[in-house]
Amino acid sequence: MIQQITLSKPNNTLEKHLINLFHSSGLPLHFNHTGYKDFNNYQRISLIVLFRRSKKSIRDFLKELEESKWISWLHLKRIPSKSAFHNWLMMFGMNIIRKLIRKITDYNNLKITALDGTGVPSNFQSRYYEKRRKDFKLKNKRPYHKLDVIVNTFGKKQILEYYFLLKNRSDSFIGKKLVKKKRIKRCKMLADKGYPDYVFADLAKANQNNFISPPKDYKGKCRHNNFKRTRKKANFESNKSIYRRRPIVECVFSSIKRVQDLKLRSRLPFMKKREMGWHILYYNFRMNVKFEVDDSGLVQKKVETFFILILIC
Repeated sequence: MIQQITLSKPNNTLEKHLINLFHSSGLPLHFNHTGYKDFNNYQRISLIVLFRRSKKSIRDFLKELEESKWISWLHLKRIPSKSAFHNWLMMFGMNIIRKLIRKITDYNNLKITALDGTGVPSNFQSRYYEKRRKDFKLKNKRPYHKLDVIVNTFGKKQILEYYFLLKNRSDSFIGKKLVKKKRIKRCKMLADKGYPDYVFADLAKANQNNFISPPKDYKGKCRHNNFKRTRKKANFESNKSIYRRRPIVECVFSSIKRVQDLKLRSRLPFMKKREMGWHILYYNFRMNVKFEVDDSGLVQKKVETFFILILIC
């Protein structure tokens, strides 16, 4: 006899993308073969993404999780403790986080991308001592972190590649590493005057990209590389109508900082990098949910139904 069982469909679009992400990642359901198995990796990844969406501390997030429907949607046996949840944040390294980001990022049909960098604040500095140092006219010892990204200005507005440093470096220094990424091919890359080096055009051509940035005004002091400067200026003038899409990368920074409240809470350097990685992962999740449209431009409401056939002898 053959018995057909229909599994319940995802309750919302975010849960649907979480299921697709875990199945495409290739991660095992459990890292251990014996012992403690109250939670699986799908539940851990889903709760971490929901934690980044909540913009709250771990204690407040777990307290509100008790009143949420995600307990039944994720089939949780119990609410994890604060220390257990903190161990989950340390369990997934940067290799796994970057792999998850690549799985949900759309690299197909890239037309126009934008490159830029911004500073990322930390949330653990004391406001009291910051004000006292200001009263005594002392410099504030605030940590500075740098985030450089390449954004797809068409389609889903996702972050295609990123670099996160714990210290301040120039946009040009990190930009050379981002332009070399081989996953971004056959598109136009827009940048501002912070990338004046002529080597960007050669690095972009290696991946069949066209690097477009306005020439820097040296006010008559620069007399070398006249041919390269002329070629760069001509390339910028011919693509001036496309260059208006460059401010989209600034909108992406604004969305991460305002909507996700991007203020790093971690103190350890390796935890800051992982926290930043989870923020990038959740941002691309948001764009997948927001721009989930079909060919006619309407939001897709059709969800596939999964079937399991069980043979009963």
